[in-house]
Amino acid sequence: MTTTNTAALDTVIEHATETTKAAGERVREFAQIGVRKATEGFEQISKAAQTASEELNSQFSQARDGATKASLKLLEVAKEDADAGFAALNDLFAAKSPIEAFDVSAKYWRGRLETRIAQAQDLGAFVRKSADDVVRPVQERIEKFTKIAA
Repeated sequence: MTTTNTAALDTVIEHATETTKAAGERVREFAQIGVRKATEGFEQISKAAQTASEELNSQFSQARDGATKASLKLLEVAKEDADAGFAALNDLFAAKSPIEAFDVSAKYWRGRLETRIAQAQDLGAFVRKSADDVVRPVQERIEKFTKIAA
């Protein structure tokens, strides 16, 4: 081989080496960009999942508190009913005539009916408010998400 051929071959090899290094660097840059974008995307998804989890825990806590308060109201209703029943029985046993006993019974049932209606309305309003308090944050979050998506 001649010196000219060797020099040309060395030039080609040198150029190929530089091109390979440049291509390798370019591939490495693209890979790093891809990894960075994937990491950023994962962090955003992770933050969104954490926020959603915290909101769900808060809503479950509100729902649990509402159910506890509703249960306490129901126990209060049962206590009032038992107290009224015992008072009516006491009055019934103290009645001196069948007419007086009938009046005690009628008064008891009329009072219980009025009380039950008021209690049902009160409990219904409480349950509606509790449900609204639990559902409202979910609705707001959905509305916010749909606005962002649109």
